[in-house]
Amino acid sequence: AEVVRVLLSPNAGARNKELDFYFENLDIKGRSSMGNQVTKYSVKSIKLKEKGKSTLERRKYWYDDKLGRLNTEEKGLYLGTFENENLIVVFRDGSYEITDTELTQRFDPEKVMLVEQFNPEKVITAVYLDKEKNIFNVKRFRIETSTMHSKFSFIKEGDGNALFAVTSIEDPVLIVQGGSGKQVRTVRFKIGKMVDVMGWKAIGAKLMEFTKSAEMEWEQPSEENEQPSLFDA
Repeated sequence: AEVVRVLLSPNAGARNKELDFYFENLDIKGRSSMGNQVTKYSVKSIKLKEKGKSTLERRKYWYDDKLGRLNTEEKGLYLGTFENENLIVVFRDGSYEITDTELTQRFDPEKVMLVEQFNPEKVITAVYLDKEKNIFNVKRFRIETSTMHSKFSFIKEGDGNALFAVTSIEDPVLIVQGGSGKQVRTVRFKIGKMVDVMGWKAIGAKLMEFTKSAEMEWEQPSEENEQPSLFDA
C-alpha cells in the first residue's frame, strides 16, 4: 500500500508540519463510509512518498450456474483470478451488469447468458431476436459504461426481443443448425469478418431470418486460455 507525505500549511497550529500517512494501516470499509481523518489542520500539499504493493491477495473464483452464485470452492465455471477486478454479467433479456466478486450476491441461472471477468477492451458479440421484423440481428461492441450494479440494455427494445447467443471470443464463429429430419442444415458464420465493432446502443446488422428450429453455439477456439462462454442451444 502507498505512503504519502502530507505538508501542513505554514500557519497550522501543529508543531510538526510534515507527516507520513500509511494506507496499509487503513481498514477496508463500505463505499458509503466517510473515511478516516488524516489531520485536523489545513494542508498545503500531499505528495506520493512510496508506491507500495497491493495488500490484497489474488483469489480464484468460480460461477455455479446451477445455484447462480460465485464461489471459491471450484464449483462450476472457472472465472479466473481476481484482485480488484470486476465481473460482467450478460442476461437473456439483452442487458448487462458490471458487478464485483461479493460472494453473497445471487443471479437467476435461467436468466444469465454469460459471466466472466470484466475487461473494457474486450469486444462482446451478441445475436438477438428482433421479434417485430422476425429476424436475428448480430452486433459487436465494447462495454462503455462504468456504473456498478446497474443493468444496461444493449439490444433493440420490443416485445419478444431476446438474446440468443453471446460471447467475448476474439474471433467468433457462430454455428447455426436449423430444420429437421433430412432438411437439417448447418451454417457457419464468421462473425468477426462479417460485422464491425459498433457502439453498444447500436441495433446491429441482420444475420438471418428467424426460425424456431435454429440452434446456436459458438465454435470454441483451440487456445486453452480463452474465456469460456455460455450460449443458448
